[in-house]
Amino acid sequence: DATSSEKSSSKDKAQSLEGALLHWTRQIKNVLKQDPESALKNGNHPDPLTEVSFWGDKSENLNSICDQLGSERIKKVLKFLEQNKSTYTGPFSKLQKEVQTARAEANENYKFLQTLRDLFNQLTDNSQELAEAVDLFVPIMHTIRLIWTYSQHYNTPSRLVVLIREICNAIITR
Repeated sequence: DATSSEKSSSKDKAQSLEGALLHWTRQIKNVLKQDPESALKNGNHPDPLTEVSFWGDKSENLNSICDQLGSERIKKVLKFLEQNKSTYTGPFSKLQKEVQTARAEANENYKFLQTLRDLFNQLTDNSQELAEAVDLFVPIMHTIRLIWTYSQHYNTPSRLVVLIREICNAIITR
């Protein structure tokens, strides 16, 4: 019977695509759970350039994921799974929204932290005397205060604590 073989083929295809969707979900969740504090938690002593790089990398990864999720190929897969009443499309749709939110946060955090890159490069330049680095404190703290004031995402104590600890690490290693 042609109809039952078509249903079977469609069911096999749906199962295969659901497997791919689960794999993508795991990969995306790994990117979403990346934490700027992890270097500190692992006993390392990162400097503030690590924070800038972290948000740059996370921004790049999430922008790439968003581009992929917006592709025609992925849209066709999701449409096929919806038509076949897959239970995985709802949670994946929610995950896509989480990616959009995290992407906006990462892009904004990176944009704001970029304004500190030159100052952080000077702070971590061990060829300078510590006395010269003291002149960097006021502009660094002023810029951090501006970020705190104007950023929608980089304005929580937990974000600032990580950055301040990394600044302290840079001073200590001098």
